[in-house]
Amino acid sequence: MGIPPLVEPFEAHSYAVDAFGLLSPPALSGWLQEAAGRHADLLGVGVKELHARGLTWVLARQAVSVERPVVWGEKAEVRTWPSGADRLSALRDFEVRVGGEIVARAVTQWIVVDLASRKPVRPRSLLPLALVEDMDHVLPVPAGRPQLPETPECEHSFSTRYRDIDRNLHVTNASYVEWACEVVPEPIWQAKRLRSFEAYFIAECLYGSRVLSRASPVGDGCFVHSVVREEDGKELARLRTSWVDR
Repeated sequence: MGIPPLVEPFEAHSYAVDAFGLLSPPALSGWLQEAAGRHADLLGVGVKELHARGLTWVLARQAVSVERPVVWGEKAEVRTWPSGADRLSALRDFEVRVGGEIVARAVTQWIVVDLASRKPVRPRSLLPLALVEDMDHVLPVPAGRPQLPETPECEHSFSTRYRDIDRNLHVTNASYVEWACEVVPEPIWQAKRLRSFEAYFIAECLYGSRVLSRASPVGDGCFVHSVVREEDGKELARLRTSWVDR
């Protein structure tokens, strides 16, 4: 491994767990984002450093697999490291461990965006070579977006809130995961827990917009989700989730 991983401690506090005492999917996404941001800062390519150059990081895709959820009160650590780059994105892997046991894995793709033009900058032209060294991943890198069924079976609308907005002044990735989970039918929510998800972030959304979260079952315990902006129908994110018995 070219760059030593960052090991960041976390605890599943009461405000980060769901009604069943399990770390919520948005909270898990927050842990990953926090660890990634701290490691980028230590490596000299954090948000502050990029903002000073008129650039920023934007999460483009993520795949997360939860072997077993972190439960209320458990102490965990997130290990993360840069894991390569393709033409337009830098990759980063994660492991979440409790007492040495790997309980979750993730791989993410990040785009460097020019703040003025809102266009991507090729990571290999910007980042040190050690940060784009290709290596094996803990999960398959997300590929093409899942196909959407013609008619969604479930949908729910939301207004963007101050809490949804990140330092780039657009909706943070964790909110899209939250909106996708919120539209899953109640019997699924009551009996099952999220086993894995893939998220494809397509367009940015700003404060004040209303969004429509749609979901359709595509197999046993699996759903495809689409989050669209109500005012213009623009698709903002597409997700695939799978659910298993608690």
